[in-house]
Amino acid sequence: MKTKGKKKHLRCCQAGILVSSLLFMLCGCQREEPEPEPVVTTYETFEETVAGVETTRTTEDGESVPIQLTLWYNDTAAAPYYEAAAADFHERYGVEVVCTYVDDVKYLEAVNQANINGSGPDLFIASNDAVRKLWMAELTKENALYTEDFWNDHYPLVAQQAMNSGGKMYGYPVYFDTSMMIYDAAVTSLPQSFGSITDFAVNFVDETNTRVLFRWDIGDPFYDYLFLGTGAEVLGENGEDTAQFNINNESVVQNMTYYQSLHEYFSIDVETSSYEQVKEELVNGTLVYGIVKTDVLSDWNTFGSSYAICPVPPLSDTLPVQSLSVTYGAFVNSYTNQPEYANLFGAYLSYEYAQNQFGLTKCVSARADIDRPEVNEQLVFQQYCTSKSVPKALENGDFWVHMEICFKNIWNGADVASELNSLQEKMTERLK
Repeated sequence: MKTKGKKKHLRCCQAGILVSSLLFMLCGCQREEPEPEPVVTTYETFEETVAGVETTRTTEDGESVPIQLTLWYNDTAAAPYYEAAAADFHERYGVEVVCTYVDDVKYLEAVNQANINGSGPDLFIASNDAVRKLWMAELTKENALYTEDFWNDHYPLVAQQAMNSGGKMYGYPVYFDTSMMIYDAAVTSLPQSFGSITDFAVNFVDETNTRVLFRWDIGDPFYDYLFLGTGAEVLGENGEDTAQFNINNESVVQNMTYYQSLHEYFSIDVETSSYEQVKEELVNGTLVYGIVKTDVLSDWNTFGSSYAICPVPPLSDTLPVQSLSVTYGAFVNSYTNQPEYANLFGAYLSYEYAQNQFGLTKCVSARADIDRPEVNEQLVFQQYCTSKSVPKALENGDFWVHMEICFKNIWNGADVASELNSLQEKMTERLK
């Protein structure tokens, strides 16, 4: 009897679907249905997600206490922003946010261990290269508030690629780091290319015998990566497609051959170069050109007054560069007991309070549609928009080690094509 009943129910459903389809077709002939209005996400709609959520909780003793969120971070430079945003968030919603600096080399492992102990944070700040690890380890869930239109309206493509893993969006992008060119505007002009820098080097006369023409931390792959240019294919646009790895094509060979030629003009010792050396020469006012990270903005007042920054120029008219960037986001812990407010505070850091970030910390917000009154902030954001987000595939860790060796060998005169082929072979085997 049950089987017959199921068949009868199925026939009724099929008949109903047929009638509905015919009615729809008849109505369609008479008039067109209006297009549904697109859903527009704003911060106000974020607030609606927590409108019915209590800001207090009841303890085991029956006492009503305010909800409290915990945010973990491991970069002290951004601390003033977190504290100010937390205070503002508390005033608006009545939810306190405790911001905690966690000084741990194994930061994400510390988050996981705290979860096991029942004391994990509600949110934590992490870099985009960890996104894939986070969701695979079930430490975070998808971004619960931003629609596709919202992403497109308020964040550049590089920020979206940074937060994308497995075709899904995770975390709330807060700020970023990338590499820039810095130069002494009292001595030279805005560099149009590396060719203009080498032309300057040939003709420059240093009467004080104190000037360093060009310096960057040549042993750091974060800076070296830009010399690969736009022809390098490293794990796809989202940095995790292991089938896409091509670093020994003709375009990259040309770029790296030019890179090697710079050794004739700038005798940087790959074994002793350091970022601290670059900063020291900026403070002393002896550096003419350099490649720096965005953290120089927080030290700007300690440098000579004639320094200026700009996006890293191309090597030549036909040889482009592409800087790397790291995007830092607020990730909601999968084990939080108050996911609604945790997501809202993540969006608060990423979107609502973003206008205040640069003034408080000199960290540059990843949000696109805010006013940037300071030229340096505008220039850094411009560089970010054209950068390549640092890869996040689990297997790419070896790449940085092998890449550093490859660049050192090329700088010191090794055959460019051979070194790139060796790097390609190592990574092809690693990524199988």
